[in-house]
Amino acid sequence: MVWQDRDYNRGGGAGDYLSNPAALLNLSVPFGAWFGVRVRLHFWLLLTIIFLLADLFNRAPPVVVGIQIVLLLAALLVHDFGHRILAQSVGGQLDEFMLWPMGGMIFPSVPPGPWAMFVGHIGGIIANLLLAAGSIVLLRLREEFWFIPPLSPLSMLDGSMFRGMFYSHDLVSVSLLTFASINSALLIGNFLPYYWFDGGGLLQSILWPFLGGLGALNVTCIIGMILAVPMFALSLVHSNIMGLVFWAFLFASSYTARKTMEVEEAAPSATGWRSRRWAKSSNRALAKRRREEQKIDAILAKVSAKGMHSLTWWEKRTLRSGSRRMK
Repeated sequence: MVWQDRDYNRGGGAGDYLSNPAALLNLSVPFGAWFGVRVRLHFWLLLTIIFLLADLFNRAPPVVVGIQIVLLLAALLVHDFGHRILAQSVGGQLDEFMLWPMGGMIFPSVPPGPWAMFVGHIGGIIANLLLAAGSIVLLRLREEFWFIPPLSPLSMLDGSMFRGMFYSHDLVSVSLLTFASINSALLIGNFLPYYWFDGGGLLQSILWPFLGGLGALNVTCIIGMILAVPMFALSLVHSNIMGLVFWAFLFASSYTARKTMEVEEAAPSATGWRSRRWAKSSNRALAKRRREEQKIDAILAKVSAKGMHSLTWWEKRTLRSGSRRMK
């Protein structure tokens, strides 16, 4: 179960958005079925599209804004189909896409194990890497300059990455620049060590052989929380409201995932540990009792054959101790 499936993020109606603002993060709209896969657009992606449409008031050509929206949706679809294809190669599946500005919010279900998890999470990154590389090469051949990818994933979330691209009258160059920017941002952003992105699953799968599945999840959450603190402070210094919200959400997601893991695993782990300890203690006591019974049997056989005077002090003591326990 992922974070968006849990009860504390669910709402039963429109009124729940007031009582539980986190329920707003589950809002989505259908976007049809693509090659047999049902697709939905997440609330955050709808917000990004609204930011893009707002550029029309800044005299951005409508055709450019339309191209940007289409290319954004195309890159996100290819990202999730990359997940789907590689997940199927290891026996997993991904039958529904929930698109948001950084890819998909529904991750593939794959067989347990670090390799299957790694393959399932790397598929979207590989897809965006290929699209970004192709766009950059074509842009270089056409415009004779090297594209510098955006370093901040925030530029995807608030649409700021797209601003300033519409001053060129060459729609082909604008399209290539847009597609290179989108896929580069998806490529870089999805390495962040959080379970909103592919980076959380990738880091967990890499740590898994050394720490085990739960240990790797725990360390991944701790790294995410540590990284979010200075980034939140940096956003505060620069008065970046979107950054404050973004890093606060990411810190909360890592914290919640870690606490959920502790709650769900504490009871079974404690029960299993106590059961194993009780079984081990019981086996030791039973073995000790059998050894003492064998000693007493040997002593009684000696008494029957030679009499009490033949017993040593230790044999007499063992016989008295055994008699007291039997009483």
